[in-house]
Amino acid sequence: MKYPFLLSILIISSSVSTLAADPVPTGDVRLAANKMTFAADQSDEFNQDSIDLTKWNIDSKDFGPWSWEPENVVQKGGAMELRMEQKDHQRRGTPLYYTSGMARLDKTITYGYFEARIKGCSRYPGACPSFWLYSIGPQNRFIASDGETVAYSEIDVVELQQSEYDFETKKHFPVNRIDCNLHTVLIKDGKRVWSRPNNQPELCKTHFDSPWDPREDYHVYAVKNTQEEIVWYIDGKEVGRKPNLYWHLPMHITLSLGLRYPFVTYQDGEMAPVADKTTADGFPTHMSVDYVRVWRLNSDSTTTTPASTDWPKQQYIAKEKANWEKNGWPWNQAKVESNFAEIDTNDDGIASGTERQNWFTKKKAEAK
Repeated sequence: MKYPFLLSILIISSSVSTLAADPVPTGDVRLAANKMTFAADQSDEFNQDSIDLTKWNIDSKDFGPWSWEPENVVQKGGAMELRMEQKDHQRRGTPLYYTSGMARLDKTITYGYFEARIKGCSRYPGACPSFWLYSIGPQNRFIASDGETVAYSEIDVVELQQSEYDFETKKHFPVNRIDCNLHTVLIKDGKRVWSRPNNQPELCKTHFDSPWDPREDYHVYAVKNTQEEIVWYIDGKEVGRKPNLYWHLPMHITLSLGLRYPFVTYQDGEMAPVADKTTADGFPTHMSVDYVRVWRLNSDSTTTTPASTDWPKQQYIAKEKANWEKNGWPWNQAKVESNFAEIDTNDDGIASGTERQNWFTKKKAEAK
């Protein structure tokens, strides 16, 4: 060959181009791929030798009966593994019996398409492999189209192997019941009120009964979140759809292996450990994640602008007026303008989410 080096260059260029090509969403959602841009900064193929700690937070704050320990999150064989083990320990004097793993992206996102290829864990029942998005921080607030003040947004892309109680059959759901749910907190009369799948099923509950066992192989679980609707997909096929009323806050993409029945129960609406069910049988167990891929909605889409938590004075007054009218209160603009002056502590003409939350906390304390 007269110019073998040219062939080499072409081969190398072709390989680089192939490797650099962005992934394509799985299945039916490809129809909307031209409206999305791949977000490499919030995606991971887990092909490195170790976890990318510049991207993933694996030392999350513990809550409820869940103790998240960084040693329970590892990366090997081209996958992230989140482990759960039986381990007696205490937190603030409360006995607990299992530790597990969570990996969360600290960078937030609201609207887009979120996809992960996941294999469930061997232990059933008792552990719930999950892929979800949730907001963090009291400074996050959103006034929904119906006038409700939203204080928390959570989208469960998938929760596997939950074994939740079926009130119709009086039994726990089988291993192939796959949950794709929503959770939110609304501020009503100054109090935080939860909307969950059990108390607001029409708003929050979605499920899919699979013909296969999620413990036996990998499957692709995904959700598309826009300003108008939330759509769930499994292996590229739509399995559920809800109007998006309250899921507009900045959220963190999260993977976790959470404790479930029979090792936890509900007490006063919150999960608590069940000491006498503790066993080491089936532990340690782990879920595997082959990849996480995220696409942001393109800027030319009408569904890309996240709601701002920073409100100029006129926007604050307009939102307050809508809220007063909704509650049947006689409108008092002078009072609302006085409240704005108190809230705007740095005199920049903006009632930020943090300032509003601080003001609300102060007024709540004064009322006691």
